Amino acid sequence: MGFDDWFKLAAICFLGAISPGPSLALVVNNTIVKGKVYGIVTGLGHGAGIGLWALLTAAGIAKVVLGEPTILLTFQSLGACLIAYLGFRTLMVGNWVVVRHGGSQRSSSETLLRGIGEGFLISLFNPKIALFFLAIFSHLVHSEANQAEIVMMGATAATIDALWYISVASILTKSGIMQIFQKRGKLVSFSSGIFLIIVAFYLLGSMVFDLL
Repeated sequence: MGFDDWFKLAAICFLGAISPGPSLALVVNNTIVKGKVYGIVTGLGHGAGIGLWALLTAAGIAKVVLGEPTILLTFQSLGACLIAYLGFRTLMVGNWVVVRHGGSQRSSSETLLRGIGEGFLISLFNPKIALFFLAIFSHLVHSEANQAEIVMMGATAATIDALWYISVASILTKSGIMQIFQKRGKLVSFSSGIFLIIVAFYLLGSMVFDLL
């Protein structure tokens, strides 16, 4: 791959990362509710999932696996259910204590692992992300790409995505911005939860429409 190809790949990954959607809503809510570190690890988990999608797409595996109607339907169902769960969980959040100093080292590690898992799962099972890689990212992959280039594609997509969400978490936790959001914490949580639930029902509705 030449420089132009890598530049196009990086630009597409960046545009995909900054596109508003369930992932952004999750990172924003996790950052405001549980603090900068939790928001950052959510972004890192999301980046890992994006990197995996890039690897699977570059290797041609994603197209083969998701080309099976049954697997695709199962995948879409899991994605919609996950987004709905995160939406309802966000609505139920009533404690706005930022998780920074609480609990033991073990409980803190478990909390951070939960944040990583949430970011990873929403990137892995979000049908819109799957479509992005199959419909757009796949066009940037050359059939003669070697293993090193495939790994670099995955690393590039993961890094760009993770850096974007780390930036979002860092900007949100600036003192002045965080104070504004903390004052409107319940509104932000409610809006994020409603948005995720609407997306989940939209995805489920699209699945039913496609089956009819």
